[in-house]
Amino acid sequence: MKKTITIILLSVAVLGAAGWMVWQQQTIKAAKEKHQQESKTNDEQLSKLKSVQADMKHENEKQKKKMSTITKKLKNKKKAYQKEVKQRKILEAKIDQLQKELTAAKATAQAINRAHRLQGNQLLKKTQMSLTIRPHNGYRINMIGV
Repeated sequence: MKKTITIILLSVAVLGAAGWMVWQQQTIKAAKEKHQQESKTNDEQLSKLKSVQADMKHENEKQKKKMSTITKKLKNKKKAYQKEVKQRKILEAKIDQLQKELTAAKATAQAINRAHRLQGNQLLKKTQMSLTIRPHNGYRINMIGV
């Protein structure tokens, strides 16, 4: 009977060990499957992220080119604006100079007109004086307006 109990105990131990080994194999198999599934999911996510990264890199380069183009355009517009401002200042200075020359020319013209009027008045007075002079033949000479 001792032998039978021993055999039964050994059989139970062997069956327990076999069951434990089967359970371990199933656990390992399930862990491998889970790992493979996670690895597959991670690979898919990594692939998507790489694709998104490539798209973002392409978009970033596109935006950089756009910014560069806009910056160049703005620089050109700024240069053109500065050139216009410079030309405007030059033209304003020329206008101021011409206005000064015009004012001086008007003043000179007024002075000349006054001088002519004064000379004309003096001439008129001389002419009026000469009107009173009568030549020896007795006729009066009218020189007004000459």
